[in-house]
Amino acid sequence: MSAVLSAVAAYVPPNSVSKLEQAVLKGVNPTNDKALLAAVTQAIQAGLDPLGDAYCVINSPEARRGRGQTFTPDFVVEGMMAWVRRQRRSVARLVDPGAGSGRFTLAALRAFPKAEAIAAEMDPVVALILRANLAAAGFSLRAEVRVADFRDLELAPIKGTTLFLGNPPYVRHHDIGADWKAWYTKTLRHFGYEGSQLAGLHLHFFLKTLELGRPGDLGCFVTAAEWLDVKYGQALRQLLTNGLGGKDIFVVDPEVQVFGDAMVSAAITGFSHASDRTALRFAEVGSEAQLRKLTAGKPVTVEAAKAEPRWSFLVKGGRAEKPEGYIELGEMFKVSRGTVTGLNRVWVASPGAPDLPSRFLVPAITDSTDITQAKAGVIENAKELRRLVCLPRNLQELGRAERTAVERFLAWARSLGAHETYIAKHRNPWWSLSAKAAAPIVMTYMGRRPPAFALNQAGAQLINVAHGLYPLRDFNESQLSRVVAWLNENVQQSDGRVYAGGLTKFEPGEAMRILVPGELAL
Repeated sequence: MSAVLSAVAAYVPPNSVSKLEQAVLKGVNPTNDKALLAAVTQAIQAGLDPLGDAYCVINSPEARRGRGQTFTPDFVVEGMMAWVRRQRRSVARLVDPGAGSGRFTLAALRAFPKAEAIAAEMDPVVALILRANLAAAGFSLRAEVRVADFRDLELAPIKGTTLFLGNPPYVRHHDIGADWKAWYTKTLRHFGYEGSQLAGLHLHFFLKTLELGRPGDLGCFVTAAEWLDVKYGQALRQLLTNGLGGKDIFVVDPEVQVFGDAMVSAAITGFSHASDRTALRFAEVGSEAQLRKLTAGKPVTVEAAKAEPRWSFLVKGGRAEKPEGYIELGEMFKVSRGTVTGLNRVWVASPGAPDLPSRFLVPAITDSTDITQAKAGVIENAKELRRLVCLPRNLQELGRAERTAVERFLAWARSLGAHETYIAKHRNPWWSLSAKAAAPIVMTYMGRRPPAFALNQAGAQLINVAHGLYPLRDFNESQLSRVVAWLNENVQQSDGRVYAGGLTKFEPGEAMRILVPGELAL
């Protein structure tokens, strides 16, 4: 990283940056390699990002994932700019909400020579790379870099269109603080909507954009596509069919890797604040060539979009008609997630953990292979399963020997941070994993294959590696066996949500919408 910072320092005077960036540059000497700087400058002016590319090589995807740093490939930037230019001939101001190394910022400044930019970037190292790119491209005087959270951003009113353009960081709700979750809920309610605090950071950025924008402003964001279908995405779907003014939704085929270091599928969303329109357009994008153009898709009325809880169906032209004689699996079973432990290496018993009384160690399905490798689709031998640690809520009721053993275990768990996980902080007490009624049927929900189903004859507990199917009516074992056999033979990957890399996921609601022959309920 020192070589990158040495090159950056040659472009960026230390006294012109924030204190956080000054701390990064402290002790860094600008490079004197004129040939290197000339090559870097030439590449940047040609539209490349050598400094950003170097940063991605030095910092692994795993290291960047917690910060939501996924740099956008050029063909996506090109396509989004093509969409923007079709909407507006001129833009007065660009706002890049998670600017990174400035790929969107530079592209927009090139496309709109009279525009100025505000680029928000929280990471001071990346902000310095952004400044170096702006300097090398000759755009420093037209751009303001704010080393801050986009959600704290304030904008002065201007004449003309503000364009919100970029790749909002993908950060899961577990890594979002309670204060920001409260802000999300409060701000949604200000606009007349309700929302789940399970929303990821990219949904926060859409909401902040609504708060900052004015009628006629324009936006185009690339994000993970899961918000199209999941429950927490309902708030964004409501915003797009109302004040945020959704215009175009482009869903990228999972075979096209938009986020090269993240196994998620992408959606590109174009919108215009308070726009007067009666329809949204939905399109599938199946290649890089199509991504560079982003041709508008088929129109769906705003009212139809409001009525459809899963927008992936709208991308494909609507829901297929239910075959005669078929019902949804949810008419027979409630599908629920397994227990989220917060830290499996603590709560799934292992040889390295302190001993506990056997009555606190419950047989559990702790790996998807417990289901996929079940003989004839039946899990029947509890002795072959690992154990889930299920401790009582009230330790005062334990005898001395049991309490000593439990307290020794909890001290070990604390040493591994088990009491500090997001899940533990929302349990009372933090160690209480209450046993549930065993699901008679269990299913895998994520993989590069169709889900596998099995009868849970062992009565095992279930952690969040799989889902449990709980009957809504009385079924005998023979009936349950017929259901499992049919599901294993007929459920396809395409029935779930496919991510980049061929990974398929079935949320409980998606599993309950699987169509099955009605005769299985008889």
